[in-house]
Amino acid sequence: MKHTTKIITLDSGYHLFSASFGNTNAKIKLLALHGGPGDTSSEFFVYADELKKYTNLDVQVITYDQLGSFYSESPDFTQKDNVDKYLTFDYYREEVEAVRKAWNLNQYYLIGHSWGGALVYEYALKYQRYLKAGIVFSMTDNIDDYIANINKQRLNLLGQPEVDYMHHIEQSNAYSDEQYHRDLVQLYRENLNRHPDYDPDRVMAYIAEDVYGHFQGNNEFVVTGSFRGWNVHDKIKNISIPMLVTFGEKDTMPADSGLHSAHAMPNARFNLTLDGGHSHAQDHPQSFFSSLGQFIKDVEEKAMK
Repeated sequence: MKHTTKIITLDSGYHLFSASFGNTNAKIKLLALHGGPGDTSSEFFVYADELKKYTNLDVQVITYDQLGSFYSESPDFTQKDNVDKYLTFDYYREEVEAVRKAWNLNQYYLIGHSWGGALVYEYALKYQRYLKAGIVFSMTDNIDDYIANINKQRLNLLGQPEVDYMHHIEQSNAYSDEQYHRDLVQLYRENLNRHPDYDPDRVMAYIAEDVYGHFQGNNEFVVTGSFRGWNVHDKIKNISIPMLVTFGEKDTMPADSGLHSAHAMPNARFNLTLDGGHSHAQDHPQSFFSSLGQFIKDVEEKAMK
């Protein structure tokens, strides 16, 4: 795939790895925010090709690994000063703005997956003047809805005795337990990514544990970090730009919460990928990219409502 890379030097002196895919002269610019937090931007490397394939759209897709993640530099998070300074929503929101400036973007599309979707909300609430539209990919506007849903999902899939066992392991902080790991793999394949080739162990090996653990916790089915209590639902009514909220039917994020978010914004659209998981761009690409491409076309043609 055709791409260029850029090393972005932040005011702090740290460096971020960033890359551009597709036609650099394309009118449509899409900046992508990865999930985790602490994951990698690699999931977005195919977006320019997939949008061209499924919707014939010519899009420049710009990706980057957030501070502390994969190819980008990381502060020493054993130091409390670094945790307090960098592991915050405010820091990562302002990092998006620094990347925008580095690529000289204006009136662009911003997409965020999971944690990245939370950053789309946070960024749009402060900087929507720079955006043409936003795409929230599998992220609620409040973390309590997510917690309720993941607890329901593991109860439905595994049953009460196994959930009780998982709670025991979590309370004991014994996450290396083999039975607990088998349960997680089953849950990840059911709700995270439903592609038959998905390997949770391989994917999670790339997670920046310091970043992920601070915000989330040990895994996707516990929330013990600073993500707890995050809620922007009462604020998103102030986001007036076009917004796409896209969820998978089997998503760890509850679809009814996503629909509620879309209804709360004055110019938003909700999309549900049938049978899709949290990563429905990977397990159902035709459905995902067709709906994303149609949204972009409608925004470009001013035909959102």
